[in-house]
Amino acid sequence: MDSYEQFNEQLKTAAEAFKQIDKKEVIRLISHLDADGISACAIMIKLLNNDNRKYSVSTVQQLNKDVLKQLAAEPYNCFIFTDIGSGVISDVKELLKGRKVFVLDHHSIENEDFVDIVFVNPHIFGIDGGKEISGAGVVFKFACAVDKGMEELAYIAIVGAIGDLQEQNGFL
Repeated sequence: MDSYEQFNEQLKTAAEAFKQIDKKEVIRLISHLDADGISACAIMIKLLNNDNRKYSVSTVQQLNKDVLKQLAAEPYNCFIFTDIGSGVISDVKELLKGRKVFVLDHHSIENEDFVDIVFVNPHIFGIDGGKEISGAGVVFKFACAVDKGMEELAYIAIVGAIGDLQEQNGFL
């Protein structure tokens, strides 16, 4: 199985974990405050709306221990981070321990201890998240793994990739 097939398997596993979240659960969605993060967030919001999920959304410029402490003080049991989180996995695990956490990101990974969280990142499989797929692309592929009808939002993933300067005379 090549790295792309492994990445797709990881997406399917994450999609199954998402489907297990109780529909009564209010999901806390946090995304990066840039074109890619906002595109990723838009795709996730569409998925949540299509799935009749309740959610609260925020965009942040940076995810650090202080922001995570604020989030940990909130009453939510399920957190989804889009286009952000890979660089602070240790803090996420420490401060949101005991809660359901999804990190859907394409940035470099702080460490590879993903136990207790649902972590989707192309770097795990040697795929360059800086050039080959944006955060919005990761969320798009995740959303399609949950619901094939999300394929109509491919253009939003392209906007995210362009926002992250991944278009250089075409895409990888």
